[in-house]
Amino acid sequence: MAAKMLLGGNGYAHEVLTVADSAKAMTAATYNPANTDQSRIRAFVTAEAGFMRYRYDGGDPTTTSGHLIGIGDALIIEGVLNIEKFRAIRVGDKSGTLRVTYERFE
Repeated sequence: MAAKMLLGGNGYAHEVLTVADSAKAMTAATYNPANTDQSRIRAFVTAEAGFMRYRYDGGDPTTTSGHLIGIGDALIIEGVLNIEKFRAIRVGDKSGTLRVTYERFE
């Protein structure tokens, strides 16, 4: 089993996203709660259950465009704007799952 790395920030929220056949975004109320500092936020994301494609430039991915992420892959998305623009969609018939921990870092 490969070693897992914990990030050096302070985790403050978590969510699980089911990624199906339409572009799925992260939940704004979870990653950006009211009256909190928006600077220095990142999302640590792990993929489970199926292959997905993602984009974080404001466009929606499709089953054939965007970056591919598969079971066991991990992403670190830095900055509230990149998190806000992140979208994922499944590839094939099986929905994927993204487990996301949001954290503030120095």
